[in-house]
Amino acid sequence: MFTLTVSLATLRAARTHTADKDIRTYLCGVYLDTAHGFVVATDGHRMLTAVEPGVRLDGAAPVIIPNDTLDAALKQFAGEYGRGKPQGAVDVFITVDGAQLAIATPTGQVHGRALDGVFPEWRRVIPKAESIQPITPTVCNWQYIADACDAFAIARNIPKSKAGQHSVAVHYQGDSPAIVTDGSGDVLVIVMPMRHGIPAEAAAAACGRAHVDTTPAPTAAADAA
Repeated sequence: MFTLTVSLATLRAARTHTADKDIRTYLCGVYLDTAHGFVVATDGHRMLTAVEPGVRLDGAAPVIIPNDTLDAALKQFAGEYGRGKPQGAVDVFITVDGAQLAIATPTGQVHGRALDGVFPEWRRVIPKAESIQPITPTVCNWQYIADACDAFAIARNIPKSKAGQHSVAVHYQGDSPAIVTDGSGDVLVIVMPMRHGIPAEAAAAACGRAHVDTTPAPTAAADAA
């Protein structure tokens, strides 16, 4: 038995990238990579990774928390623990005993069973830092990009429930405005860039971090003690 520590905000973010009702059941949950200290979620089309040193535990097996167990736990973190609230910036303690899980919440514990299966080797998806050529990033308001995607779906008379199936492309050139299109010339969205302090090396640094272990790493035996 061992206990892992992970940010509540990270769990909330990861849940947005898990698969739902996929025959690959191991994708229908959030993966805790105890060997490297990362939280990972993917639905096979997109992936979110987050550094979480409290998840790294030498000698501990990796864990996949199923969506239903995670959802039940996240629902307990309501009120003052809600998203965007100061109390929402807390850590969650997940105790693993074999395949059994216990997630501490403000009202007690939520219990579940870890998903079976082997999670994909997620680091193979992330480019090596040295393979990313120096670029000049263009930074836009992310909500404007999301609004542009919605606008294309509306213009194509696509139901909101299927809007995510409509592809758009975001084109950047240096610090110029972003050009958003869905491949047809009749609708176009231009999003002006924002002033920012994000260095050109940020993408390479983020990818590089995914290929190294977080430190330090306690042992499962020490943690259980």
